[in-house]
Amino acid sequence: MKLWIRMSVLLAAAAVIPACGSGHGSGTEGASYKQIERLGRPAVNEGLVVTNDYLNAFNEIPPSADLSPAAAPVVTEAAQTLTAFGNSAQRVTDIATAFLPDVLRIDTTVASPVGSGAYASGAVPVGALGVVMPAGGRKIEDDVIDITLSVLTNGAITTDNVSYAGVGGNAAQPGHQKLHGQAAFNGAATFPFLAKPN
Repeated sequence: MKLWIRMSVLLAAAAVIPACGSGHGSGTEGASYKQIERLGRPAVNEGLVVTNDYLNAFNEIPPSADLSPAAAPVVTEAAQTLTAFGNSAQRVTDIATAFLPDVLRIDTTVASPVGSGAYASGAVPVGALGVVMPAGGRKIEDDVIDITLSVLTNGAITTDNVSYAGVGGNAAQPGHQKLHGQAAFNGAATFPFLAKPN
């Protein structure tokens, strides 16, 4: 019963957030939209929130409400998941501080040269235990799941065994095509990166 009361509060909070009615573009004047998904950092909300109703409600609120009282049941569940991963109470607090609100942080002073990743570069230690918060932005080829898994599990899980380039000879892991203009994965590419210019 308490779960449903908390969900009602959370969903009510989501309902009072106005739908976007931007009116941009042809044929959208007066249209309203409902937010059903958001994702600052992959594997944070969908990896830590196991109750589907909580996840759906969390996806409907803006990041500015992540630390609001209405979102507290979701944050509590995420903390329980982090504890189940073997994190101490202090580390759970530090991770929450580092990852909430769930937005992609980009430090434009951090260089991300060709051949290096961006997601874990410029990482900032947060909290008493120095949990590392990715702050370098994100490149298309960055293995954000591996990086996030490593942080959330305190290094107990470092990979999901899926790579951007794939595994040669393994039809189950063919990988992605190289970016536009690339001779090799993690090499120089030309804009637009995911397709040839048209």
